[in-house]
Amino acid sequence: MAVNDLPEVGDEVEGNGRRTIVTDIHQGVYLLRCGARVWPASGPAGLRIIRRLAQRIADGDFR
Repeated sequence: MAVNDLPEVGDEVEGNGRRTIVTDIHQGVYLLRCGARVWPASGPAGLRIIRRLAQRIADGDFR
């Protein structure tokens, strides 16, 4: 991944010590989900991509 890559919907990311999934991007606001909780990310630049959606699907970890 390039250094400036931004996460996309379905990507597993880490930010603020939490590993979450990007569920939506609405008007530039990234929404994150962990379990049943959903909250806005403070900014996409602070999110580190752990696995792209395609890798999650290949790993059988897509719900």
